[in-house]
Amino acid sequence: MIEIKNLSFARGNNLIFQNVSFRVKPNELMVLKGTNGQGKTTLLSNIVNFLDPLAGEILYHGKSIDGHTASQYFLYIGENNFAYDNLSLNDNIKYWLAVHNVNFSQEVRDKSIKFLFSELNLNLKFYQLSYGQKKKLQLLLLMLVNKPVWILDDPFNGLDKNTVKKITTLLSKKVENNGLIIISSHQDVSIPNHKIFQLK
Repeated sequence: MIEIKNLSFARGNNLIFQNVSFRVKPNELMVLKGTNGQGKTTLLSNIVNFLDPLAGEILYHGKSIDGHTASQYFLYIGENNFAYDNLSLNDNIKYWLAVHNVNFSQEVRDKSIKFLFSELNLNLKFYQLSYGQKKKLQLLLLMLVNKPVWILDDPFNGLDKNTVKKITTLLSKKVENNGLIIISSHQDVSIPNHKIFQLK
């Protein structure tokens, strides 16, 4: 379980959010809602230990989340900085899996790629992809890295309806299999056992 207790964050003299509290259990998905600038991405960065809050606590199974806990149990996918522009897609995938200590078969990789893409040239450089293709490649990590907690920043942004449906299926299966997911999203999410937290 992840529990947020009276969390506040400020950037300089600007208070981004104050006294945020909620809890998410395994088999649940929490959707963070709020207009741009209300701190959704910042809150996710607090949870994965990228940023330190001004006040409050963030607990995972009753213990404070530090860098080790976040790297071992959480898969975080943000909007930026997850791939190297001048590396091939194949080399980027190898790098991601090495960072997350994942051993995988080429067959699993190829099946996962086929699920998201009709076809994909793995020799392409990352910068050669369209925005939507980059997003789908980002979400490939969900299929290849098995960690109990997924933290996803606006995972549906820039995706076509068919891909949104596929990602929704992945999220649903993760929740069914005792996964814990926290996402930010501007879209409605049609997943059982999901909760909504509105940042104000």
